[in-house]
Amino acid sequence: MADRIGVAEHKHQHILTHARTTATRYGYTPIHTPVIEYSSIFERTLGTNSDVVGKELYKFLDSSNAWMTLRPEGTASVARAIITNKLEHAMPQRLFYSESMFRHERPQRGRQRQFEQFGVELVGVAHPAADVECVQLGWDFLCALKVPGQLVLHINTLGDQESRSAYREALAQYFGQHRDKLSDDSQRRLDTNPLRILDSKHESDLHITACAPAYSDYLTPASRAHFAFVTNGLHALNIPYTVNPRLVRGLDYYQHTVWEVECVSSELGRSQATVLAGGRYDGLTSMLGGSRKLPGVGWASGIERLALVMPDEHVPVPEPPVPVLIIPDQPVETTDRSLTTDRPFREVKPDVYAYAMRVARDIRKFRSACVVHNSSDSTKHQPLGKQLASVLARQPTPTHV
Repeated sequence: MADRIGVAEHKHQHILTHARTTATRYGYTPIHTPVIEYSSIFERTLGTNSDVVGKELYKFLDSSNAWMTLRPEGTASVARAIITNKLEHAMPQRLFYSESMFRHERPQRGRQRQFEQFGVELVGVAHPAADVECVQLGWDFLCALKVPGQLVLHINTLGDQESRSAYREALAQYFGQHRDKLSDDSQRRLDTNPLRILDSKHESDLHITACAPAYSDYLTPASRAHFAFVTNGLHALNIPYTVNPRLVRGLDYYQHTVWEVECVSSELGRSQATVLAGGRYDGLTSMLGGSRKLPGVGWASGIERLALVMPDEHVPVPEPPVPVLIIPDQPVETTDRSLTTDRPFREVKPDVYAYAMRVARDIRKFRSACVVHNSSDSTKHQPLGKQLASVLARQPTPTHV
């Protein structure tokens, strides 16, 4: 958890402005969901065996004896909002959000316990063209930011439910033969979700996963056709990509297309290189009790990680405010003993102050900002030239941080 002020806040707003602008051009509209949801919203959708639910939720029992959770990700909340607001028959829905998320994990560079994500969700379109649209939107957003470092798009398919079940059974059989050599985390995942072993970075797991069965051997014809449409679409749009058969994503609701965008940068390092990730999640609304099994696809991007790789000089800041300096010309005696000075206190006459306020008001009609500086606020008085220099020195650089 960290404060944002000055350069950090300007950078944050710069990233969000690009994200909102890009999403709006694709026809997406904003949505805001509560920061606190019933715990069942996330436990049902993310999977009780996922790392998020198992280790990272900020969960508590409220005064009405209901389990509540600080929002760890945005997709489940959006799916719940569609049901709550009776939008299941008003499809498709193209939505974007910028929200704070919370996960109780070890803080490190680019990963905090409170963090902000920008995300998009396209709900109600089963055609793989929706996958291509979402990938393209995210790619356009990152390219518009001109993020330093090479962007690498990794994609994979998890297939449909039939494909996933067949592959999961094959992995359980394969990894079961190597159980004693797996890391402790992977041994636990073998009994809960063998697909997550493929995502392990543990040294003892890498040579075992390298020889694991290939997902492509277990895909149904429909799943193959879906993924072929996606890759052909990316090729037609000249978006470079790498098919990564070990990319599985960590949440249970994903199926068919999944993807991640890495930024190769010394600011992030290898373990924190992912700056955007997403996938398809057909049927998520029905998991939450909705009346329809709606298709959906979307992605989210961590603002803090993008800020780490963006140089300060690439971030424009607003025009500095116009300074209006009031210079009283007559010293008057004061009885205010809080002013510890041996010099007489200068007081601004009411009509002078009123005139300054009118000038500032008129300036604000034509410019975005104006600040009135009252020199009598200071107990030490300087010549007019020095006072002007002092005021102007406090103005920020006009175009860049």
